[in-house]
Amino acid sequence: MVATTSVPRVRFVRVRQAGTERSFALLDPQTRVRYVHLVARSADAIETQLSPAVLANRVAASGLDPPELRLRPWRLERRLFAARLADLVSRRGAIAFADVRRCYASISPSMVGRTLRLAGIGTARDIEDLLTALQHVGVRGLPVGPDASAVLANAVLAPVDRALREAGIDHLRWVDDVVLSGPDPEAAVSTLRRALGRIDLRLNERKTRIVLDPASLRTGASVSAWRR
Repeated sequence: MVATTSVPRVRFVRVRQAGTERSFALLDPQTRVRYVHLVARSADAIETQLSPAVLANRVAASGLDPPELRLRPWRLERRLFAARLADLVSRRGAIAFADVRRCYASISPSMVGRTLRLAGIGTARDIEDLLTALQHVGVRGLPVGPDASAVLANAVLAPVDRALREAGIDHLRWVDDVVLSGPDPEAAVSTLRRALGRIDLRLNERKTRIVLDPASLRTGASVSAWRR
């Protein structure tokens, strides 16, 4: 059994990456182990909910004794995403790039709990309670940094992937960055906007763009290039 603390402790560290400052949450050891344990118990069930279009923060292995959560290698995921992106743009004349506004900070404990309960995942209440306790000590939404948060973010966004697939829209998703492809990219963006709205998330309108001639992306453009 993994022990719990009544009041988690967290320290925030600000890191500047690619011109953007991000605040990472460092959880106290007991809380960190508890978080990993709960999400590891849920990992297999969460993975079954995810579309092949999701190519980041996928679980490679999980365990409970000791609690372990290991994601697929980041560099491998980037290479797979770049290859899938090249294939996508080669088959379409126009594509759209979008992302979720303040994704982690906007994913509330109740949103996580509701998503996991709808998926029939038994740890939903315990995970929601832990995230609520973290909220009370200053964490907004999912704590940035822990791999467990990345797994939960994928779970919350899984209904969006399903909505796009059901609308016949080809897409790829890297965390909260989404590439959309279809006969009408503007309509695809509207579908994404509505799907996010149904789970109380918002499209980052300032970072959303449609590329009518993505020829430059067909010649080895990196994932970082299209995210700029």
